[in-house]
Amino acid sequence: MAVNSTRATANDFSRQALGGRNFRVGGSGFTAFHWENRPIAFARNLVVQSAQPVAPPSAIQPLDAPYPLEIITPAAVGPISLQVQAFELYRNKVWDDIMRTTDSAHAGGVNRLSTYKDLREVFVRLSNVGRGVQVTKYVFPPNKIQNGLRNQYYAETYSNVRIVDIRDDENIEIGTMEMIKSISMLATRSNRVSHNS
Repeated sequence: MAVNSTRATANDFSRQALGGRNFRVGGSGFTAFHWENRPIAFARNLVVQSAQPVAPPSAIQPLDAPYPLEIITPAAVGPISLQVQAFELYRNKVWDDIMRTTDSAHAGGVNRLSTYKDLREVFVRLSNVGRGVQVTKYVFPPNKIQNGLRNQYYAETYSNVRIVDIRDDENIEIGTMEMIKSISMLATRSNRVSHNS
């Protein structure tokens, strides 16, 4: 009986901690990614690899110690990795919409082009965006959507984002349908934000 009582208490605590929210749904319109406050157009998926420690942990253990005296860890982490797979449109490269958004958000600067032909030109333009680009992940809890409106969300912003690779490769066969291309990015850090209305 004591075990069941303990389980009930733990379950009650979990419900309170979750605030009555459902478990997170990833797709189906409940997660959105924005590049400079505009949705990343025709994204099929986005993979985020969180920042990793710059070095592995180390056990401090002198020769005469039967057990480690201390475990030390680094106080720094590397970049955050983001990779977008997007559907390619006719007469467009997969980076065209992102670069139009970049130019719209950063009206100044140099090396702005009407069309960015290749990865080198993308690199050069983004290197002239002083503070870097911001990518934001929005999460919309399903039970907070009322009358079709997303009244509440929480978000994570990725700062100083740079495109580091674009795979414009193709392998076309008779049965090939959609064309999907990949854009790889790195960010220096992330920050969690929330919004209630």
